Amino acid sequence: MAKSKYTRARIRAAGRQGKRRGGGRWFAAAMSLIVLFGVVGIVLVRGGSDSSGVSPQPGNPTTGAPGDHWHTALAANICGEWISPPAEFENSAENINVRIGIHTHGDGFIHTHPFTSSEGGTNATFGRFLSYGGWSASEDSLSLWEGTDADPGRTDFSNGDKCPPGTLYAGQAGVVKYSVNCKNQFRNPSDVRLTDGEVIAIGFVPKSYSLGVPPNATATPADDGGDPKAINTAGCRTAGPGASEAATTTTLPVKP
Repeated sequence: MAKSKYTRARIRAAGRQGKRRGGGRWFAAAMSLIVLFGVVGIVLVRGGSDSSGVSPQPGNPTTGAPGDHWHTALAANICGEWISPPAEFENSAENINVRIGIHTHGDGFIHTHPFTSSEGGTNATFGRFLSYGGWSASEDSLSLWEGTDADPGRTDFSNGDKCPPGTLYAGQAGVVKYSVNCKNQFRNPSDVRLTDGEVIAIGFVPKSYSLGVPPNATATPADDGGDPKAINTAGCRTAGPGASEAATTTTLPVKP
């Protein structure tokens, strides 16, 4: 009898051990899958931010091949007034010792000729230009380089703020708006990828009005060695309401 009990005990123990071993194999397999999916996810994320081979690209110092050199028209409207373009800068506002390849020459254009891959491809955005200048833009707020003639010190605006006294829309609540090639856009303006010959307008106006065509929409950028040509974008071939290339104000914008 004792022998029989001993035998049954060994059988039960072996069964329990087998279950544990089986569970261990399943656990190891599950962990392997988790690691595999994690590696795939990292590769996909890195691939999405990889700017190699995507224009604009910097030049090649080894071969002497020139890089891309793009020009994008830029204008800003605050409460009905086209403010002056940002002043020339070629160094980052965060570190004046860093020379940057996305800048302006004070001509109302963003000049894009990346010096490094970190400025090229999908990294060449409107948000990067603004950041280099010490400014910012989102779907609900703006921080620009100057204010209106009536209130030059006020450069920050958020959705729902009132337009300053002395402006066309004084006392009216405004919202952030922007357009690309004179077509209204509805996502984060900082995410806009810069393109050669593009026209970007950004501003703060009452919700019921659009920005219209910016005054420099058909202008020619400063000659900085990039063979500049006049902007010629369908839909942006006429100056905005009351505007000309030298104008800084506009009359009532066209309703959308």
